[in-house]
Amino acid sequence: MINWAQIWTEQYEASSRLKEVGDCASLWDSKERALEFLNMSRENPERIEQVLSRLPITRESRILDIGAGPGTLAIPFAQRAGHVTAVEPSTGMVEVMKDQAADLNISNLTILPKRWEDVDISSDLAGPFDIIIASYSLGMPDISGAIDKMQAVSDGQIWLFWFAGTTPWERHMEQLWPKIHNESYSHGPKSDVLFNVLYQKGIYPNMTVHEMKYQKKYQSIDHAVSEMRRQIGCSDNYEPLIREYLADKITIDEHAVIENGMTTRVCIWWDTNQFPKLDQRKN
Repeated sequence: MINWAQIWTEQYEASSRLKEVGDCASLWDSKERALEFLNMSRENPERIEQVLSRLPITRESRILDIGAGPGTLAIPFAQRAGHVTAVEPSTGMVEVMKDQAADLNISNLTILPKRWEDVDISSDLAGPFDIIIASYSLGMPDISGAIDKMQAVSDGQIWLFWFAGTTPWERHMEQLWPKIHNESYSHGPKSDVLFNVLYQKGIYPNMTVHEMKYQKKYQSIDHAVSEMRRQIGCSDNYEPLIREYLADKITIDEHAVIENGMTTRVCIWWDTNQFPKLDQRKN
């Protein structure tokens, strides 16, 4: 029988080995970069509104936001719910989230500066939670263990948002990575693997698929080239190659350099009370 959790781990590790810029958390230790991420999210309110409109949030809801980033969702959650716990390991992201909470006088937000893998659910969390969400933050090698921890502290619904198919930034890697590193680019695991991991665990979730506009803005052509060079992990000797590649993929207006595209995204959710807990299935 296919072990889908192992497939997730293998695909995650294959993709991670090709990245020379550190783990996901370390990318956002800079407060400046975290602010850039927040501003980019605000320019794409469609994703935020889609999540807010779907989740059954009430004034009594206790929400756990895993991989909360700069508070893109955690802050509006806190404005609508009883209490929000945000798990976020990146220093810069945490600083930006704290600043937003202070500016808005939000007092019902607890920030836990850890990776989800490192969270001790017995001592770090005051569960259970009515809603648990991980929005495009499933960059974890042991997805099965991560889901078990979510199940253990859930008394309601779990919502996972992830990608299906090749993203615009992965298409760049497919084209440029072999020319620079002389090897093919490996994708990380997608929603098909995630769904099958859940199915093998005896969880039969709901799932919707939707196309969403992707837009990324740069201050200049030089900024775009520099960002892509950082993502690929190469020297400035490759800047002419990257600049030539980007020539027909970005547009320039009087304010910024803009890259447009589409991503296929998946929303997977289930009510944990409909399925037996892990310890019950063993009995």
